[in-house]
Amino acid sequence: MEFFGLLAPVAFVFGIAAFTQVAALRKEVEALKKEVSCLKNGEKGEAAN
Repeated sequence: MEFFGLLAPVAFVFGIAAFTQVAALRKEVEALKKEVSCLKNGEKGEAAN
């Protein structure tokens, strides 16, 4: 059982890293949604880059 106690900090670090990756991906998906919306509406803006 001590072995699992030693793995807890490592699992916590991996959990935090996964959470930050998900947050970054969520931001990227929102940016892509805005770009697709602009392209659908034929607007020029950031999507033109």
